[in-house]
Amino acid sequence: MAINLGYFLKESVVSFRRNWVMSLGAVITIYLSLLLVGASVGSSMIVSQVVRSVEEKVSIRVFLKDGAAPADVDSLQAALVADARVKNVKYTSKEQALKDFGATMVESPELVDALEVNPLPASLDVDLKTPQDVNAVVAMIKANPTFLKVADRPDKPEKSLKYGQQIVNQLFAFTRVLRAVGAVFIIMLAIISLIFINNTIRLAIYARRKEIGIMRLVGASNWFIRTPFLLEGTLQSLLGALLALLTLGSIQWFVMPKVRETISFLPVTLSAGAAAQISAILILSGVVIGLGGSAFALRRYLKV
Repeated sequence: MAINLGYFLKESVVSFRRNWVMSLGAVITIYLSLLLVGASVGSSMIVSQVVRSVEEKVSIRVFLKDGAAPADVDSLQAALVADARVKNVKYTSKEQALKDFGATMVESPELVDALEVNPLPASLDVDLKTPQDVNAVVAMIKANPTFLKVADRPDKPEKSLKYGQQIVNQLFAFTRVLRAVGAVFIIMLAIISLIFINNTIRLAIYARRKEIGIMRLVGASNWFIRTPFLLEGTLQSLLGALLALLTLGSIQWFVMPKVRETISFLPVTLSAGAAAQISAILILSGVVIGLGGSAFALRRYLKV
């Protein structure tokens, strides 16, 4: 078995070198296909991290009108605390809201000092146990009769509520579009890769037709004839997968640190486990593409 394996590997490498132009075309096509697969999977993982990060920050802020009755504010706050979907409710006074705003204006503190009147309203800040419940909790707040009494915009009560579920929904929509577009390109490039491998193996079969005929005459088994061609297709795919991994690794090591410095407020990182998962996907995809293209060519052009 060891001798046969060495023979098969040698024959596949010889055939690869003999048809190097078509083999190179197949390797480049597979490389581009798997590079797009890896980029798509990695981007999906990063976007999912960003979405989870934004979800964790989803909260509801209820803006209160000046002079709202403390009893009404306490009533609304008690109703929110009693809701099983709410994790925490914090009251922020006008003075504290202005102080918090001033802390964010580090570069222009004089703008806050120049204010003669505090324009910021008091508020109730509502943290949720599950971010997906934000719409339901908002509906509950709107249905509470006390809310209209304390809202700073009773004419347009929806303006007295601020929450970030719209951002999360947009991120999810973006993720769906990104995955759909990536899937289309992946399928197209996978088909092109199969065609290149198919043509390469077909040329290899034609170049060795006399040798194959002699093998048949001396009683060589079907798998003995087929195996070098299957290994050749697998070799092309593994080379393409290796190039894709090297490219993605270069991006991870040299490009991503600069991206993280630019947008440090977002978790644009890939863990070692995620990188290993992407590597396994690319290698497995390469083997499947290589074996699939070779098997199709053998079945069609090599009648043994």
